[in-house]
Amino acid sequence: MAAAQFAPLAANAAEYVGGTAIELTSGIGARETAESTEAKKEATARESAMNSGDACNQLEVEVPDVIELRRSAAGAPEYRELQISDTLAERQWLPLADSETTPDGWRPAVNFLQMNFTPPLGAVVPESSSSFLAYTPSKVITAADGDRLTAMSSNFGKPIGTFTWHGNYYHYVVTSTLPCYPPPPERIAQDARRN
Repeated sequence: MAAAQFAPLAANAAEYVGGTAIELTSGIGARETAESTEAKKEATARESAMNSGDACNQLEVEVPDVIELRRSAAGAPEYRELQISDTLAERQWLPLADSETTPDGWRPAVNFLQMNFTPPLGAVVPESSSSFLAYTPSKVITAADGDRLTAMSSNFGKPIGTFTWHGNYYHYVVTSTLPCYPPPPERIAQDARRN
């Protein structure tokens, strides 16, 4: 008799738990569907940019690592890392500066002697002006790795050699100009003085 009294309560509790589980499941399913749709849109946009035939569009998707190399006033090699500015209206190559660099991003190229460049950098970097070295991992593991290699080849040229750093291999190319966007402001001033 006591069990019969509690039967309606047990049925209500089971109905509540079942209904809540269905609501939660449908919410998760809707969120996963929305996330999946968004991921597909991003993948399609990425693919479209990489295959657009416009090399500059490829730099909007993935940028290879880029450094500027030069000799200091004392003749010692130095470099600075470059990135593309975040301002969409006025894209420009800008140096990365931190506590270990000069205010305009330069640092001594001490580690370059340990990177086993083939062919050696001296063979491809001119003595009198700065050059730009773009590089990507030789081993393509992710889609982003492949996109960086495509963006590098399309914008800087085909890789001319390899180097190693911390046991990893990289393709590299050296050029005297930067593609698509203006160089750092001080480089523009240097080029104007030479002309």
